[in-house]
Amino acid sequence: MPSPIINPTTFPASRFANINILLGILIPLAFIIAGLIFGSMLIVVAYTILTAAGDQEKIQKAQNTATFAVIGIVVVVVAALLVRLLGFITGIPIPFL
Repeated sequence: MPSPIINPTTFPASRFANINILLGILIPLAFIIAGLIFGSMLIVVAYTILTAAGDQEKIQKAQNTATFAVIGIVVVVVAALLVRLLGFITGIPIPFL
């Protein structure tokens, strides 16, 4: 019996045998990145408000940034919930969420 050209135990790309395994790694990573972006935006907002020295224009820009940050994280969470709900309704297992 000839030996295979690609050894599945030592070839790194063979760990991603199907799309579920790849998405099982990428989707949680995307959630972590979204959370880090949300947190960093809130830190920037807090810093901007603290250093605004009463300048209403800077405070308004910081409030708009906070609003966009909250809207962004809500969109990420709602999208994940909708995908889980559609998977539940259709009976399609979604192992990566």
